[in-house]
Amino acid sequence: MSNTILLDDTFYRLPSSDRYDHVLNLVKKGASVWTLADTEGCLIIDLGSDKVLPIWPAETLATAWGEKDYQGFNSLEINAADWAEKWLPGMQGDGFSVGVAPNLAGECIVSSAEEHAIDLKS
Repeated sequence: MSNTILLDDTFYRLPSSDRYDHVLNLVKKGASVWTLADTEGCLIIDLGSDKVLPIWPAETLATAWGEKDYQGFNSLEINAADWAEKWLPGMQGDGFSVGVAPNLAGECIVSSAEEHAIDLKS
């Protein structure tokens, strides 16, 4: 798979594992990740056992995902260095997980912040 951002519909049709790998590869090369935030803070999805911060590799993907159910949320860019050095350790301390590139049905790989940090280093 190339390192360019795929068109939204093409990207969303990829299997969760391919979307996860695509995001990891981009972040390893210094690309930002995008999440959704409002005036209260970042969107955290409560899955019962997990509190998940969804991220995407492009602003358009984050925005498109949030349009249906999360009106009032805007895309928020997190540069790769801040993601690895500040966000993931902070999320680990707070017990939050990472939902990497959910598709429009909400399907994605969810990993702990610690596991995600290890994947970024490997």
